Amino acid sequence: MDGAVDGGTVPFVLGPEESRGPGGGPWRTRVVGADTGGLLAIGDAHMPPMSSGPSLHVHSREDEASYVVEGVLTVVLGDARFEVPAGGVAWLPRGVPHTFANLTAEPVRVVGMIVPTGLEGMFAEQAAYFASLQGPPDPDAIAAIGRHYGVTVVGPPIEVPTGDVIAAPPAGVAEAGDS
Repeated sequence: MDGAVDGGTVPFVLGPEESRGPGGGPWRTRVVGADTGGLLAIGDAHMPPMSSGPSLHVHSREDEASYVVEGVLTVVLGDARFEVPAGGVAWLPRGVPHTFANLTAEPVRVVGMIVPTGLEGMFAEQAAYFASLQGPPDPDAIAAIGRHYGVTVVGPPIEVPTGDVIAAPPAGVAEAGDS
């Protein structure tokens, strides 16, 4: 298929390892705003066992959805904490503090959708920063990158326990907000 459709975008298909946006770290931007007329960005993340995610943060411009493909993702939304199993979805609206982690012995794979677009630039800047490191990252530098994109750090990441590895909870188990 050639040429733009009514929305001004051009159809495309990506293979499993292809991406039209920045990568680096666990997050890879697959589809960027230029691909969708600014409506939607799509990415994926592969989190190894017992790994923390970002600091607790708030978006002022975008909403996010996270679809768990594999494993169990621990998600904090405001004051509530959830265990989202494979096949589950977490909706992370702008203005709500959130973070996530993999607190199990199994890897986690997540597909994320961001509406509207705009965070791709932040992910690109973060990837460049991480690639330049010769030591541990500076949380203040990461927070400064986020501020340029309307993202404010409001707390620490989820703490990953040391010692015994936590087994993944049964599918469908959520600690808060079951409905």
